[in-house]
Amino acid sequence: MPVLTLGDAFDAGWRVRTKCLGLLYVEDKLFGGCGEKCDLSMETLVWTRGRALPLSKLPERLKCPRCGSRRVRLLYDVPSEPISGEESVQVWSTKDVE
Repeated sequence: MPVLTLGDAFDAGWRVRTKCLGLLYVEDKLFGGCGEKCDLSMETLVWTRGRALPLSKLPERLKCPRCGSRRVRLLYDVPSEPISGEESVQVWSTKDVE
């Protein structure tokens, strides 16, 4: 089954990291590339953006906290084995709440 949304990625145990591609300016002079890096919480992304958000739309919804740029690169860490059986109970999802 393909992983297309935040909810799918969350259920599959994916992690996401980001790197800013923006530029830093000091007193109107180019200082260099921002390069800010961060591990994003998939759980928080699902809470704030919703399970149905396509992964292709996520980069345009993010903004670097250091330089304010929206030019970000996302790197997805995909588990080598899909979550199944007893391990899937540990994943938070709406079906566990109902």
